[in-house]
Amino acid sequence: MAALHSLRMAALAAILLAPAGSFAQEETPEALPDFRGRDETFGYCIGCHSMKVVGRQGMDRVRWDETLNWMTEKHSMPAPDPEMRAILLDYLAQAFPPKAPAQSGGWVSPFAPKP
Repeated sequence: MAALHSLRMAALAAILLAPAGSFAQEETPEALPDFRGRDETFGYCIGCHSMKVVGRQGMDRVRWDETLNWMTEKHSMPAPDPEMRAILLDYLAQAFPPKAPAQSGGWVSPFAPKP
């Protein structure tokens, strides 16, 4: 019994002490499409969720705008000022247009606003 406990503790220690990069890659702005507003959008979105979630949505500017409203109203996201909102919407519409999920087979959040 003691040997089994020691083995479990060793396995747990190996998991806890493993470098973080061995479980998941760190997301950086450079991994996103290179358009104006990339860094601002990354900084605004990454605080709440992965950019992979954002990239799989694929929406037009109107839907992205509705989604920002939805996140502000339902999830207490800080509302961007008008200038930042324009930067975010410009980037999202260009980097993740409606065709994106169809091309990659991406997942669309069931919680996102419906058209």
